Amino acid sequence: MSLKQTLKKAKQIERQLDKQTESGAQHSLGAVKPRNYLALDPLLRKGGIHEKEDIDIVRKKRRRETKQQLRKTDWLSE
Repeated sequence: MSLKQTLKKAKQIERQLDKQTESGAQHSLGAVKPRNYLALDPLLRKGGIHEKEDIDIVRKKRRRETKQQLRKTDWLSE
């Protein structure tokens, strides 16, 4: 592109921008919302499992532990 064509293109872009500002259609294309770093703070996250002392939960927990132990067992060596 020659210098003359580049200057012509630049003037066209300036005219388009002027028309947009006159008509009130200003859009911020490059505007980025700032990140809220406070939301990423580990102190504000949920912490741990809050279990009730319910008999069903205790049974589930015991059953899960038993299944894990059985999976770890080496059945072929016995």
